[in-house]
Amino acid sequence: MLIEFSGICQHCATEVKLLALDGFTIEDCVDCGQNPFTMKKIKGIIYILSNEYQMGVKIGLTEKTLDQRIKQLESTGVPGKFVKIAIFPSDKPKADEKRIHEKLQRYNLSKEHFQLEPIDAVLKAYRALNKRKPIFYDKNMEDTFSLKLEEARIKMKLQLRGKQK
Repeated sequence: MLIEFSGICQHCATEVKLLALDGFTIEDCVDCGQNPFTMKKIKGIIYILSNEYQMGVKIGLTEKTLDQRIKQLESTGVPGKFVKIAIFPSDKPKADEKRIHEKLQRYNLSKEHFQLEPIDAVLKAYRALNKRKPIFYDKNMEDTFSLKLEEARIKMKLQLRGKQK
């Protein structure tokens, strides 16, 4: 698959646009002549999905694309459509999924389903994965995530100040 990438060259900080084929750039930066991006294949992803006909969220893993996984889930006769909330790229998806499920055990409804609001599920998964940044599918959700992180940081700062007095 041919993909156009744009961004900042990691070598000369020039803004570049170039093509990649099957995960490899086929062009170099016109200013410095080097490959401007580093790409690596990941083993899988941890996903967080919601569905209006199911309580809470579904947190699972796939070593395919999220769209392929959703298609697979929807072919089982589950009513409604799954909504993509966020993903966490992972080199150890099974271990990461297990870690999240263990941390969220008290919210577990069954198997991969957790009684959490989508944003709270992302925050808890973020913390369980040692603050690995999620990739969001909705800008409002991403903004809410950032605000909640900042709110938690300020609360912690205030608590620490109170203990010092």
